[in-house]
Order: sequence, then structure tokens, then C-alpha cells
Amino acid sequence: MADLKFSIYMTAHAARDFLNNDELFKRFINVAKSLGVSKVYVENYRDGQLLSDDEVDAMVKRLSGDFELAGGTAIGTWGSGWFSYEDYGFKVACISDDNNKRLIADAMRHLAGHFNEVLIDDFWAQWCHGEHDVELFNRMHGLALSRGELMRGIRNNDRRILDLWTNYSASVLLDVSENFVVKPAREVNKGIRVNLKVAEWREDFPHRGLILSKLAQLFDSIYVGTESREGTEQYGSFLITEYVRAIVGDKLGGVWFDTFNGLYSGSLISLSIYLKQLWFSALTSVNEVVFFDAYSLTLGNRAKYIDAVKAEEPMLKSMHSNQTVDKLGVLMPGIQVNGAVIDRYVHDYLGMIGVPLRPINVNSIKRGDYVLITEHAVGSIDIIELARRGVNLIVTSGAAELIAEGALGYEGFELLGLVRDNPLMSPVIDALYLISGNHTASYTHRRPGAFPIGPILNTTDVKVLLEASDGVGKYPVVYVNEFNGAKVYVVNLTKYPPYLKDYYPELARRIIRDIAFEYVGVRVDPEASMASNFSLIPYANKHLVIYNMNEHPINALVTVDAARFNASSVRVIEGRGNVKDFELANGNLRVRVGIEGESPLMIKLT
Repeated sequence: MADLKFSIYMTAHAARDFLNNDELFKRFINVAKSLGVSKVYVENYRDGQLLSDDEVDAMVKRLSGDFELAGGTAIGTWGSGWFSYEDYGFKVACISDDNNKRLIADAMRHLAGHFNEVLIDDFWAQWCHGEHDVELFNRMHGLALSRGELMRGIRNNDRRILDLWTNYSASVLLDVSENFVVKPAREVNKGIRVNLKVAEWREDFPHRGLILSKLAQLFDSIYVGTESREGTEQYGSFLITEYVRAIVGDKLGGVWFDTFNGLYSGSLISLSIYLKQLWFSALTSVNEVVFFDAYSLTLGNRAKYIDAVKAEEPMLKSMHSNQTVDKLGVLMPGIQVNGAVIDRYVHDYLGMIGVPLRPINVNSIKRGDYVLITEHAVGSIDIIELARRGVNLIVTSGAAELIAEGALGYEGFELLGLVRDNPLMSPVIDALYLISGNHTASYTHRRPGAFPIGPILNTTDVKVLLEASDGVGKYPVVYVNEFNGAKVYVVNLTKYPPYLKDYYPELARRIIRDIAFEYVGVRVDPEASMASNFSLIPYANKHLVIYNMNEHPINALVTVDAARFNASSVRVIEGRGNVKDFELANGNLRVRVGIEGESPLMIKLT
């Protein structure tokens, strides 16, 4: 692995402030050097403010010799002097507007005159739904929708409207990116590297035109936002990077995150989540982490964040040096689809209960693989053909409900082992307890006594692994169906992800880890009555990271298929934890570990 590099992004506003305030600039230099930053991105445009050539030259001169330099720009933002925009509480430029296109091209020419490499901030997207965009959308698709009709279709999750809008947005974004971003830059500087950073909201990429496979053909590198805002699941910081890598491959350039919480404008993120962003970013095996932004990192209330990063840095870089790009996990198809509702960000929740996921190009899926089938995949990939090829499927609640409603016809009923006449018994029940064999599990200490589970399906001859009872009947919620030699696991525990993560009896989470273990060959089970907020990241070189995101320490049992990993022993590589003991039993290497609160532990199987 190449060494992990730290960079800082300096906004146009920060550059101007630094040029006018020597004390503030010195504070920035101290912060950058204390963090071991090797590269600074100097932005030329944001929110209508374009730096002059003299200002950019002056900042370059001040930084030269101490840092590698590149340019940055936020050409998706709107400000005074620009034209049409859309307001989301922040104003973004409408890129279909010819006048805005001219200003975008001017900003790119300006930037290319100063730098040989540039990074475009993640405001670059097709955000707008104004009358002009509606007119262009209608012209493209031969429609006559009013803006109100279009917006109702989008709000109501009309898949046809959403897909047509994706086609429109992607067409606009690609055209403007090619002709008003990359082309003007290369007219000024033929050899310039033009890199694009995309945000952390991967589920909205298609709607805003960010079709990664096409953008990767146009831009030199794709950087990824790994922000996990307050109220989101931090495993998403890891997963989005792996997801983008599955689509763009070697074009993945690096990651980027900031210090803002996302709930209150301008408010700080908690230090705990900030460090989780840092750790999950570095655990993806990328070689560059970009801190945003230079000005905010000089503020007094960021000092503890800087100190915390410095404290983590030696351990972070040590773990990074032992990683591989290739990782193990249940396969997640690397597809971009509009309209997921039930399964929106469900992958992040699975990662928070110890289920390792590995995004992959759909064309790389092979016989014997275990593939997570979510709502996104229904109608987007040929699920039935995958099963016919001997690919094992793990079907979520969102996908199962669509299939039970007839999305794949009678073959879909056969795939899931459903009765044809009445495949969907109920979208949800209020369960009181779960049953697996002779074991019954209900609510635990200070938890709700009932919990929603669904959908409830009318099954044929399937093998039931877990049932739920509402006090009246018992219903299969996790089962396996044999279909043309493939195993089709139906896991109707994911419709209400916060319940899966924090409220269902532990039996529910454990049975999902049982299924994942069949394929991955390694699992982690904390020794607790309720186990969540931990992630497992297995690397292809027999290194494992277990990340405990709880404030409290945990003890956990790591179970490894000894033959598959050719493992009979284990040792700690890095982290805040220890191996308590291990043994070989029944073909498995069983390792008991202790991990401190909010800490990762890396171990190596030997």
C-alpha cells in the first residue's frame, strides 16, 4: 500500500481572508504542518466570488515550497452576478442556464491558468427543477408535463418519471461537464488533470445526474465525500467509497470530509462522529484524505478536532499500511437506481450490525457468490437469471415486498417460494417475539414490547429460519428457498432499519450474521444481549478490522472458517484492544477479543 496522504482544501473565501490577515494565515500553516498535510487545494470560485489572478498567484507563492499545490473550484454554487438558481437553504447554480454555463467556463479557464491539477467541489450536480429545465425535459422525452405535474411525480416516487428525469439530468450534467468544464480547462492547459468530488448522498446521485460510470470516462479521478452527518449510520462513510470504487475502479482518487453536523447550518459535528469519518475513510485503502476546509480548521473550537486527529494518526497510518484494496463481504451490486424507499441506505444499517458488505461490478458476480438483493435491484438487474446461474441471493424486505406484489411476475413468486394466489399476507405486523427452533426471544431491558416486522409472505415449501409472532399466529420472517440449485434467503427484517439495529431481539441480528458467515467465512458476535454499533472489515490479506463504535468497551467472539483462511492462530496488529484467548474447535478458529469504546482493532490470521 502507498502511504496515506493528508490534504486540506482551501475555499476562495478562506484564501482571501488569509491574504488579508497574516496572523490567520500563520495559524493555518501551523495547523497544516501539525497534521502532516502534504497537499493544499486552493479554490478560485465559490458563491459568486472569483479570486483575481493576483490573489491566486499570491496564495500560491505563500504556499510553494511547503506543500504540493492543486486548484479547487465550487462551480456548482450560486452567487451575485450569476443567473438562475435553486434554493435548498443553500443556493446552487442551474447548469442548464446558458449564462451560467459561460461563467462556469470562465471559472475553469481561470483555474487552469494557475494549476496542473484541479478538484471540483461536490456542489457540481444537476440540482434544478425550474421552468427552463422542465421545458428541456419535456422536449427531450416528447412530453408536456407542467412543473407541478413533474414535481408530484417525483414526490410520489413515480419510477417512470424518476427514470426519465435521471436521463435528463445525466444528459445535462455530462454535456456541461464536457463542454464547459473539462474542455475550457484543457484549452488553457492541455495536460491538466480535472478531478471531480461527489458527495456522501449516494442514493440521490441518479436524480442529480451523477452517473458515475460516465463521469469516470470524462474526469481524471473521482473523489468521494465520506461525511456521516449526525443521525446517519457511520458505516456509510466506508461503504460509499467502496461503492464508488466498484463503479469507477482505478479512477477513485481519494476521500473528503468536513466538521459540520448537517442538522443545524454551520454547527459542529460531534468529535466522536468526526473521528469515525476519519477512521472509516482511511479503512477504505485510499491514499488521500482531504480535510475541508482550511479556514474552519483554524478556529478555536476546532482545536480538539485537530488534536484528536494527531493522536489517531500513527495508529491510522499503521493500519492503513496493512490493508489491501480487495476486501471480503456479502456482495452489493454496484448499480445506480432511482426510487428506493424502504431500502434507502439500508446497507449502512447492515454494516452497523457486523455484516460486511463488498460492492462489486454486476458483471463480476459469479456462481456461488452471495449477493444482497435490495429494492434497488428489482427491475434493474436480472435477479432470476442470477439465481439460474447458481448465484445465491439475500433478499431484503424492500425487494421481497416488490416481488410479492408482482414486480417479477410468477417467476418472482417461484424465486421466493411464494403461494401464487395470495403471496403477500400483510405489509407489516406488530410482533411480540421471535422464534428460532426451540428458542424464543422478546424485548430486552427498557425496550418497546412490540416491534414492527414485515412484509409477511405466504410461503410454500421453504426452510424457515426465524419466525415472528404477534400473539395470534406465527409467521416466517427469515427463510431460505431452493431455486434452480441456488439458495434464496429472504430476510424480512430490514423494512424498519432502526429497529433492526437497535430494538429487535439480538436473535434477529445474529441470524443475518449466520447467513453472511456462510459466504464470508468470518464473523464477529459481541458478548451482549443487544449488539450493534460495530463493524467488521475483512481484507483479502487475512487482516480483519473490528470497529467498536459504542462509547463502552466490548468483548466479542470472532469466528473464522479455519480451512478457508488457512488459519490456526491470530495476533494483534494495531488498535485499542487485545486478544484474550483463541482455540480451534469444529473447524473454526474462535478468537475472543476485547475492544475499547469508539476504537478499531486490527488482527491478523496466521
